[in-house]
Amino acid sequence: MNPIIGIVSCGFMNERQFVPQTYIHAVEASGGTPVLLPCTSQEETYAGYTDICDGFLFCGGDDVTPFLFGEELLTDRGHTDLNTDRSHLSLMRHIIDSKLPLLAVCRGMQILNIASGGTIYQDISLRPSPSINHVQLSQSRADVSHKVTLSSNSLLYNICGESLYTNTFHHQCIKTVGEDLRITGITADGMIEAVESVTHPFRLGVQWHPECMYCTSAAMQKLFHEFIKFSSNSKVIHVV
Repeated sequence: MNPIIGIVSCGFMNERQFVPQTYIHAVEASGGTPVLLPCTSQEETYAGYTDICDGFLFCGGDDVTPFLFGEELLTDRGHTDLNTDRSHLSLMRHIIDSKLPLLAVCRGMQILNIASGGTIYQDISLRPSPSINHVQLSQSRADVSHKVTLSSNSLLYNICGESLYTNTFHHQCIKTVGEDLRITGITADGMIEAVESVTHPFRLGVQWHPECMYCTSAAMQKLFHEFIKFSSNSKVIHVV
């Protein structure tokens, strides 16, 4: 039986919740069974999610409400939704506690970092050093825009090699890294593009969108296949 991968809803839109098709396709094409997980205010529901799923894919989305990581609002850029933010942070903490495999994409990586006690920059312009453009202008989300250098002795390095070119669609980024996380990918301007757990074999956050590159990038296909492979053995990892 293929591993069940819980794909977390991106949030609320006009009283609806949604997940882009690209996430579903990447999971299915890599050998997983996708199950869409809605946000909810019921904590017991999240315990049910960790019972039925073998791994979790946390999608991208809007910005995170600043007071949830201890800051006042400093910029007028972006959009936030407090209900989505609270739901995502609560579910992320359940996933961390469950010790199940996790692939967190873009906003998902930022949620992972905040749930682990870290912080983010509300806008890249608030970083103390100059930044390259991290919101690409190409018509296709599969196009690549910048180079990410990966740390040796990291999960991503073992999967993708010492560097790779990725797409980029974000104006927020990690400031301080949360507990049990380490930086494993950066761009030329020092922007944090990937973090991994120090203690878990597959708890990974990436700032780019690998699901959009799945059909054109062998490295992103390998990333998803490795995620599905770890999820296939997740109950063994969970017991240990």
